[in-house]
Amino acid sequence: MTEHAEPATPGATTSNRTRKRRSARREQVLETAARMFFEKGYAATTTEDIGAELGLLKGSIYYYISAKEDLLFEIVERYHEDTRSYFERILASDESPLDKLRELITTETAHTATNLTRSSLFYTEWRSLSAERQQAIIAERARHEHAVLDWIREAQRAGTVRSDLDPKIATYAIFGMVNSAYRWFRPDGPRSAEEIGVEFCELVLGGLETR
Repeated sequence: MTEHAEPATPGATTSNRTRKRRSARREQVLETAARMFFEKGYAATTTEDIGAELGLLKGSIYYYISAKEDLLFEIVERYHEDTRSYFERILASDESPLDKLRELITTETAHTATNLTRSSLFYTEWRSLSAERQQAIIAERARHEHAVLDWIREAQRAGTVRSDLDPKIATYAIFGMVNSAYRWFRPDGPRSAEEIGVEFCELVLGGLETR
């Protein structure tokens, strides 16, 4: 005998629809908050401003959030999650140190430039977060820096990167270049985010590699 799934009860269906609507509305709150923090600055934007932009009644925004800082932290944390996805893949690969460096520079530059609103908040507004939340961001950045530092040192031992270079200075220079893209990149400019990532990579490796 064929078993049939029990039909969903009207109450359960209504509850699911309510959760979906609430989830969709919360995404709108996050997107609007990110845009307004980017345009006006985090300190100058209030939760009332965000609610008004969305057409919510005064105080209704707290149905979706607990505090303004929670919005900023979630925006920054989502950006972190995106970077983790490609960073972990590169970190675990069997490629050479230089190839890992090449992929990280290309990918991270393109990601920074493609996600201008979130990358700008990530690099400029993170100090507005509580000390505990700042530490989570600092720790993740340190992982990226340590990986690049290790790759450069490994490549120096293998003889593929110049031995006269200071690995720490090279690491700071790489991230200074990559992380600057949010300041000046324009989607309607002559180069795509991916093309800029490739060019950055060529500039960096051209200075690092032995001849």
